[in-house]
Amino acid sequence: MMNPTEIADALDAIAKAEFDPAEFGYAFAQATDNAQATVAKLRAGTTNKSDIPGGVLLNAKFHYVPAPAGMAAEMLDALRMSKRTAKAKPAILIATDGETIAAEHPKSGETLHCRFEDLGTHFSFFLPAAGKERYKAAEENPVDIKATGKLAKLYDALLKANPDWAVPERRHAMNLFMTRLIFCLFSEDVGVFKDAQFSFAVFSYGGNKGEHARHVLVQAFSAMNLPEGLRPNLPAWTEKFKYVNGGLFADAIEAPDFDPISFRYLRDAAELDWKLINPDIFGSMIQSIADPKARAELGMHYTSVPNIMKVLGPLFLDDLDEALDKAWDKPAALKAQLHRLSKIRVFDPACGSGNFLVVAYRQMREREIRILKRLGELEDNPQNVMFSAVNLNQFYGIELTDFAAETAKLALFIAEYQANARFADVFGRMPPLLPLKGGGQIRCGNALRVNWDEVCPPPVGDEEVYIAGNPPFLGSRNQEDTQKADMDLVFSGQLQAYRSLDLVSAWYFKASKYIRERAARASLVSTNSICQGAAVSTLWPHILNDNIEIYFCHTSFKWQNNAAKNAAVMCVIIGIRNICSGEKKIFSSENYTRVRHINSYLINSNEQIIHSSRKSLFDIPQMFYGNYPADGNHLTLNREEKVRLLMDCPSAEKFIRPLYGAQEFLKGIERYCLWIPENALKEAQEIPYINSRLDAVRLTRLSSRDPGYNKLAASPHRYRDTRTSTNHTIVIPTVSSERRDYIPSGLLDASAVTTNQCFAIFDGPEWVISIISSRLHLVWIATVCGKLKSDFRYSNTLGWNTFPVPKFTSEQLDQLSASARRILKTRYQHYPKTIADLYDPDKMPDDLRAVHRENDELLESMYIGRPFRNDTERLEKLFKLYAARVKQGAK
Repeated sequence: MMNPTEIADALDAIAKAEFDPAEFGYAFAQATDNAQATVAKLRAGTTNKSDIPGGVLLNAKFHYVPAPAGMAAEMLDALRMSKRTAKAKPAILIATDGETIAAEHPKSGETLHCRFEDLGTHFSFFLPAAGKERYKAAEENPVDIKATGKLAKLYDALLKANPDWAVPERRHAMNLFMTRLIFCLFSEDVGVFKDAQFSFAVFSYGGNKGEHARHVLVQAFSAMNLPEGLRPNLPAWTEKFKYVNGGLFADAIEAPDFDPISFRYLRDAAELDWKLINPDIFGSMIQSIADPKARAELGMHYTSVPNIMKVLGPLFLDDLDEALDKAWDKPAALKAQLHRLSKIRVFDPACGSGNFLVVAYRQMREREIRILKRLGELEDNPQNVMFSAVNLNQFYGIELTDFAAETAKLALFIAEYQANARFADVFGRMPPLLPLKGGGQIRCGNALRVNWDEVCPPPVGDEEVYIAGNPPFLGSRNQEDTQKADMDLVFSGQLQAYRSLDLVSAWYFKASKYIRERAARASLVSTNSICQGAAVSTLWPHILNDNIEIYFCHTSFKWQNNAAKNAAVMCVIIGIRNICSGEKKIFSSENYTRVRHINSYLINSNEQIIHSSRKSLFDIPQMFYGNYPADGNHLTLNREEKVRLLMDCPSAEKFIRPLYGAQEFLKGIERYCLWIPENALKEAQEIPYINSRLDAVRLTRLSSRDPGYNKLAASPHRYRDTRTSTNHTIVIPTVSSERRDYIPSGLLDASAVTTNQCFAIFDGPEWVISIISSRLHLVWIATVCGKLKSDFRYSNTLGWNTFPVPKFTSEQLDQLSASARRILKTRYQHYPKTIADLYDPDKMPDDLRAVHRENDELLESMYIGRPFRNDTERLEKLFKLYAARVKQGAK
């Protein structure tokens, strides 16, 4: 069977060739099946069962028909109507006239229309024809972004026109006004109000420049708070508005004044087609427009719809879909799934403005409609359709702020209305939404202090609970005292060293306690730091005990949301459940892999915690931090300072050495340091410039609050650390860009001094460079060490001292040393390009890439006799070697 890359290449080749549409079906069969015998049988007609002239039908894979010029879409309709299509149920329908492609997945109804030359670009659409599963992530809606931007401009303009509304005491009133306004804009476009009813009133009676808008809005909102016919003090035009209330308009009715600018922004917002805006982000828009800080850091406040689906899909929706497929032709089984839907409860213990709950509710209602439609097709009385068994009382949340909690309820109301409207489209009836009634079970409180069982009672009988959400990410250094107290409450007495964990860890810990031995599962979004470095050994053994397991995960991905500037954070999604025999999946980018195990590092391997070690477990040379200066940069010289010093005092050259931190090594930045031996201190102090530098170091160290620094003041001529080499130093930056295919390392001469921004192996063998520069080592560091934002953060104790290597022979070490020299020589040939230039993946020279690949093949063959197929296989081998070494040491 062909892999996706081979299929993509084959389709791309077809797209670049001049194919007669009559031949395309056979070429497509070759591209997706790669079996000459299959194509020959199709041409002979022995396996081609198409009932359309010129068509090609290959079993359940695809049904193709050539199209006359400009008729690809029409011929796709012919394929849909084909009796052979109905019988064979092919995965793909395709038609082309040689200029355009028209294709469809009959099962989902998803279609593709593209130029013929773009066939290869859309290869993933055609994977089902080759028997490949296709993972399709949801995409962002650009209208959401536009709406948020327009409302934010309106909000800012109103505060500028009403400075008295910008004070903290009026913040709640302003937020409530915006909530009501957005509700009305939604309502007139989605059918709660009559079409454009609200906008018509505002812009008809509000004045040409908004001079009467405040008065009109107060009257409209007041009307919505009173039943029809009971509005004696309001103008006649307000009688057309429905009674809303439900708490939304119950508080004091206020509105700010409008000036021409803010009134224009209101008109812009009203002109948007709110039917195209996801109700899923309704609450998030209110949060983001109401808080400039939240607007600038939107990623910290809500998760986008695509990311929500990455959580909810594997958590329970995919399982529902699989069950529906199996039950599709069985009425009793379909009714069992309807019953199951009514028993599912979704709980978000950090619900914010309700995004996860809204999306979950909408997805469940969509599946319910599918079931009811299918039952109508299978049973004699299709009109006898009950109303929805999925109600808002099945959705639970905890939110710290009262305003967001109320917003979550309102967002659920809107989602309910739209789901009911869709139900009415299909079945012809729906209950009235207005006036608003009770909503989701949202508790205002601190989720780390609230008893979750009291908010969302444990499941009983055939009930199921699914915990999903996006708790706040906050590293230990950024946590406030109240948050540290929350961590104490959750972890004290149960975990050690928990103060170093990210705040989100507390939600994972409480979720694991909630689901244990219950019909419940949990999946949360978090920073990827909880699955890296020391956090793994601190947290995960206490989550995965007592029969809890990770059953799916999304490995590290860049945060994406509807913000103009996405937050610079890498996220993971982790699903946990009670141990069972069900399948496990690891999602990466747009693909997933079924696996037997998922460990705490989110790889396919048995659970094995990598612990820091002060020395190598595999007898490789010791690696140290570079020298910590603790000098306030007074012992450091740039090029100009060095030149001036030597011009004034040439004899000072003996006290100057080249200095290397990460940036100096990677970017070729020239820096130097004063390096003064004890036996030459008096001579150095006789040089006025150097002596003044030493005085500055002494003062810097004495003024520090750190007693250790104060002690160093007695030796101002020295770094805190003074490690150097006799022959050479192998240097490794502490942080390296994740974009690089290899971790850069280098060979410095004995005069070089390294800072604590680098690691160093002093007088180490050359073959060390071969290991550090390998793909094998990079994937180990990426997995077991932490990251700084999205960059690899190197560790000698956690990454180097634990790195598994086999027992090399002398001959193998010589081969690795020769490979290291080839890497270094190839670099030198590209002088004066810097290491950063050479290892930019978009600019890496072909010859340097080639010697690295040769190095990989050489090293990996020493592990398993051949190169590894992929990073998964690399990690599986490394974890096995590590586990064996740890087991051996335990004996």
